[in-house]
Amino acid sequence: MSKAQQINLNMQLSEELATFIIANPKILRKYSGYSYVVFSYSNKELNELNNELVIGIINEGKNVVKAIQTSEKNSPWKFSTALN
Repeated sequence: MSKAQQINLNMQLSEELATFIIANPKILRKYSGYSYVVFSYSNKELNELNNELVIGIINEGKNVVKAIQTSEKNSPWKFSTALN
């Protein structure tokens, strides 16, 4: 996967995540100060690349929350912290 493809896919997922967070603002309060990295429920290659992003962000001394897309309509995202 090219870097451009990774960026485009991450932008699409981030837009979906932003829509979800706007409708559920308690998530922002819970993970205030964290960097979000999105993970697809179906694209393993993207997820491997994004896991490298998580490691890089942690190495910068920042806290990360993994926003993991699900296939469930009622609960389309789950969140997992990855602390430095």
